Amino acid sequence: MNRPVDQSQVTVRISAEDAADLQARVDRGEFASLDEGLAAELAELNYRRAADIVGGSEKLEALLDELEAEAIDPGECVDGRAFLSEMLADLEARAKAAGE
Repeated sequence: MNRPVDQSQVTVRISAEDAADLQARVDRGEFASLDEGLAAELAELNYRRAADIVGGSEKLEALLDELEAEAIDPGECVDGRAFLSEMLADLEARAKAAGE
């Protein structure tokens, strides 16, 4: 039932009425293409589902704000190679001091 989706191409079937509505929105300039319009509609559906799950759009927005505030700042990241080199040097110094 939950099979992986090949990300290179996916075919989606929608009703003729929905396709005509989406094409009209593309023709009005709301979307650059049917693909963009469909992606936007799916994103909106996902947003509404997430809002339902957490108890409303206000709670979802608060959660998203909280997650954004907790996002990792790349400037706060450490250089892994330098960190591990320092740790190894510290361990070697401790081993030498302990006579190992």
